[in-house]
Amino acid sequence: MAQPYYWRIVGRNGYDVLARSETLVRKEHALEMARLLKTSARQLRFEVFRSNAGYQPWSWRVWADNNKILISASETYTSHSAANAAAESVKGNAWSAEIVDKTRSAASSSARW
Repeated sequence: MAQPYYWRIVGRNGYDVLARSETLVRKEHALEMARLLKTSARQLRFEVFRSNAGYQPWSWRVWADNNKILISASETYTSHSAANAAAESVKGNAWSAEIVDKTRSAASSSARW
């Protein structure tokens, strides 16, 4: 069985995982999806939704134009407005993010994505 791949959005502090993609079979697909979010975030559909996550029931996800999910769910938030603010922050700042391939070396521990 092939190794599963995924990509994630990491906060500016380098530690907080804001969101993660679904598991993908090919590394190229993970890199392609990360690049798509980086270059097209302002044109993609961000959706805030209520989940069953207990005391932090709000999350957000991102859809591509072809109705495929780029990010299935973000970290959870206590309010709709907090989840929306996080999604808007990603939408507005994705263009400046660094994409780091962590399958190449362990030296990239300060990765943004």
